[in-house]
Amino acid sequence: MCQPSSSRRAPAATRGEVAELHDFDHWPARWVWPLLAGMLALQAAAVSLPTAYWPMLIAIWPALGAIMFVFTLAFHDASHGRFHPVHRLNEAFGHIAGTLGFIPLNVYRFAHARHHAHLARQRDPELWPFNSPNVSRPVRVAAALAEIVFGFIYTPLLFLRSVFVDNLTPRERKLIVLGYLACIVAWSVALAVAYLFNLWRPLLIGTVVPLAISGVLQTLNKFEQHLGLHGHTVLGLTRTVVDRHRYSELISAAMLYNDYHGTHHRYAKIPYYHLPDATPFTLAGAHEPSPVYPSIFAAFFDMLSCLDNPKVGPQWIALREKSTTNESPGAWAVPISQPIFTGNDPTEPASPLSSPSETSDESPTHGPPHRRVG
Repeated sequence: MCQPSSSRRAPAATRGEVAELHDFDHWPARWVWPLLAGMLALQAAAVSLPTAYWPMLIAIWPALGAIMFVFTLAFHDASHGRFHPVHRLNEAFGHIAGTLGFIPLNVYRFAHARHHAHLARQRDPELWPFNSPNVSRPVRVAAALAEIVFGFIYTPLLFLRSVFVDNLTPRERKLIVLGYLACIVAWSVALAVAYLFNLWRPLLIGTVVPLAISGVLQTLNKFEQHLGLHGHTVLGLTRTVVDRHRYSELISAAMLYNDYHGTHHRYAKIPYYHLPDATPFTLAGAHEPSPVYPSIFAAFFDMLSCLDNPKVGPQWIALREKSTTNESPGAWAVPISQPIFTGNDPTEPASPLSSPSETSDESPTHGPPHRRVG
């Protein structure tokens, strides 16, 4: 598994050093192959377990679900092109993982790019319906519960929705259709094999149940990162965990440093193992109170208090203020800070991929500080 980042490099102190962190230091095969071997071994153990020993599945299933969750995080990194330094291997892993999860890589990229560009705003497809004041509280609570319990079904449907509510270019439409065809073919073959050779029990025990557990972990991880926040910049809308205790950092490394999530949203092209080293410089440039937690458990329990009325984004503050004051809603419409999907030195001109509204977190921002709406 990955070693803690602090053992390899000093934290970045300048923009130039942050720019250097965008470079790959190594490729991840040293943990991918053992993790894949462990997953296959656990699946084999689960499906070959005698009926009398079924309680052992209570230990095997969570382990399998956790491994699949790590591969989901790796799929996220592959969507940014930062999972593997060899582009073809990065894309191959992304397409395989996306096909097995019924979220084609190009669909995930389409939705995830908008998640970064419109973080927690109403055009963010990944945080719907919690980012929409037009959705009633009972529906949002039901959606949160459904996404937690049935995440392995709900999440693919959420990403499918994203391609219907936004405009697609002809090339995007073609790639997305091909991606879904690959998913349909792959799962049709799997179901056909299960039917012909009566392998329903192995499919259920070795794949479906662990996938369901992985879906729960992924949903809770997404909620912990954003739900209940109402800031105006990527750092104010994202929970970041900085826990440098030895065992905590091993867990962070196992999660591909996904808990340094504010840094990821600020510099989306930094490989995961450099996120801890970029975090002090990133947080030092914050222009509003940014939620940073001493442990992943502290961030998780803070998120739990939001589930009785799940919402995210500054538009909820605008709605509350509009109902009590005459202030213009435009006073709250502060642009989200980027860059997204770029590895450029922040001192250089903005990338052509960034729209005019995508400004840097290091430029002054205005408006109210981070707040939670009750």
